[in-house]
Amino acid sequence: VHLMSPGEAADCFPLLSVTGLRGATWVPSDGYADPSQLTHAFATGARCCGVTISENCPVTDIELTGTRVVAVHTPAGRLECDVLVNATGMWGARTAALARAGLAVGAVEHQYVVTEPIAGLPASLPTLRDPDGRFYVKPETGGLVVGGWEDGTRVPWPDIPMDLGPELFAPDYERFEPLGAAAAARMPAFGEAGLRAWINGPIPFSPDAEPLMGPTGEVANLFHCCGFSAGIAAAGGAGQAMAAWIIDGDPGMDLWPFDARRFGPSHTVPGYLAQRLTGAYASYYQVAYPNRELTAPRGQRRSPLHDVLAARGAVHGTKSGWERASWFAPAGDRDTAGRPAGGAAAEELTFGRDSAFGRVGDEHRAVREAAGLIDLTSFAKYEISGRGALALLQRLAGAELDVPPGRIVYTQLLNERAGIEADLTVTRLAGDRFYLVTGAGFGRHDIGFVQRHAPGDGSVTITDVTSARAVLCLTGPAARQIAQPLSHADLSSAAFPYMTARDIDLGHAPVLALRCGYTGELGWEFHVPAEYARDLYERLLAAGAAAGLRDAGYRALNSLRLEKQYLAWAADITAEDNPYAAGLGFAVRPDKPGLLAGPALRRIRDTGPAQRLCWFTAGPEVVMHGAEMLVYPGSGLRATVRSAGFGYTTGRTIFSACLPAAAAGPVPDGGETGFEVEVAGERFPAVRHGAPLYDPAGARVRG
Repeated sequence: VHLMSPGEAADCFPLLSVTGLRGATWVPSDGYADPSQLTHAFATGARCCGVTISENCPVTDIELTGTRVVAVHTPAGRLECDVLVNATGMWGARTAALARAGLAVGAVEHQYVVTEPIAGLPASLPTLRDPDGRFYVKPETGGLVVGGWEDGTRVPWPDIPMDLGPELFAPDYERFEPLGAAAAARMPAFGEAGLRAWINGPIPFSPDAEPLMGPTGEVANLFHCCGFSAGIAAAGGAGQAMAAWIIDGDPGMDLWPFDARRFGPSHTVPGYLAQRLTGAYASYYQVAYPNRELTAPRGQRRSPLHDVLAARGAVHGTKSGWERASWFAPAGDRDTAGRPAGGAAAEELTFGRDSAFGRVGDEHRAVREAAGLIDLTSFAKYEISGRGALALLQRLAGAELDVPPGRIVYTQLLNERAGIEADLTVTRLAGDRFYLVTGAGFGRHDIGFVQRHAPGDGSVTITDVTSARAVLCLTGPAARQIAQPLSHADLSSAAFPYMTARDIDLGHAPVLALRCGYTGELGWEFHVPAEYARDLYERLLAAGAAAGLRDAGYRALNSLRLEKQYLAWAADITAEDNPYAAGLGFAVRPDKPGLLAGPALRRIRDTGPAQRLCWFTAGPEVVMHGAEMLVYPGSGLRATVRSAGFGYTTGRTIFSACLPAAAAGPVPDGGETGFEVEVAGERFPAVRHGAPLYDPAGARVRG
């Protein structure tokens, strides 16, 4: 990708008006192809490899044995299969339903126009995208195709007709008008050209406008490859990744942003899905600011504390349909109802320091200096029980889980290549009963990995208890003095050590208390039946008033965990990383009998990982959000930043990146200098650290 001046862009695309243009990017490998011809080419190649293609042969049912597909039923008969790929586009959800699985995909209307031939149009004209104008352009037999991603599209059917052919909808001139005006302003020739065709038809879409690929948690051998709003652009790469996923169990790259399991049942509810699809369509070309939140739909999944937190100034974000407090506005910034003035919309969209920066810092410091109370109800929570539960989890988890009841184990679920499929905690509640807790957005993915390896003999029962239990995190040096007066249980460190769990009373509630956390401070996660949550919250708040207890949100939580170098799955680590590369060698037992990842772990342990996750800091003036570029001048070394944010206690910007193992040796006292991080075209000095700058020995969390 190359940056171009406005003049260079006009040389490349002569129809372009450069008025108001600051610059452009040039992608030499981009292009266009004829969809029909490409499809026939794929079909011809497939037939040469022995593939049979049956047209006009709908699948009417999918036959399951347990959690595996064994056959599909069609008018031509029953066809047995070892693997089933659902590549039915906008019909993907209906196909998945035949296998009793869910898929968040549907159809939206998409419009484009084709102009009459334009005199002098260069034969080598490239494609053009204008994100500010929200339109795209490509040449078409002497003319132009102009389409875009406008507001106000619609989901045409609640249930897409199975016999849908090449039918089109009537043009929606009013909806297209802003796109047409923007295109005519940028390309005056378009405004003067006649129109040869106006196309308004359905295209597949997902809740975030990205494809839905890979296995499904509910059915072991069902794969999805649907929701490609970009059409044929991804065809070759998607086919290659799907083949690798099916044959090798791995797509060959980190495809979590496309993984079908990033969406759960909350996203497949038709009314909710329809709003998400139209919203994703309208924002497809909009700038993805790091603090941008959904405007609709909102409020689908709410903690029992949602309203009381909103009244206390919570500015809510959303994750997997959950409303979660991102940060809290102070009393002076609230309206007469006690809510943040303007809510989330009042927060400016920026790549710099946003208006919440200082408020998040206040919450961060409260946790470090006194105590914070964080609503973590959105955690995905599962009970795994039965005579086969221990054997199943021992096979998948890198850590030793045959521990006494009441022990919490921080562990990773590992695939055959020792890739990290999940990063979570498992608490042993009884000999044959375990409690698995993971992030709100990873529940379907993580438990799907467990389900795919579960025995089919009924010896393991997996129960989703996410909605049954709320979670309150009380954390900070004053946490014990706040909680102890509310409980008859002994909360001293001797009686209730770090990484243990107890059933206790707290206030008027029965609580499963987990002494663990993500902040690096003394504290507990109180897992409580949902109906007790509000009363418990109020009692904790009252008990902590004199000690400086305050509400804290997810942005403060992220800042706190970065200072401790605590990992976030899908950011710092993915299924492409192994525990030794991630600095998690302490958490695995590679010689554990029956461990799925055992052979791969032992090889990596003996030979060493090819790369290592390293931690860096930059000055407080450097604003980072992840995906920036780390540079080691003179070495040719470059690495993409994984996660990043500001540490309010350390006063530094903190980030992670992977380096080749040869470049990630021991770190001298004071850190390794010489690195630079490139942010928005400007470079800043960076320092590599071998341990967290805050409480490197971890004494505070064990206090």
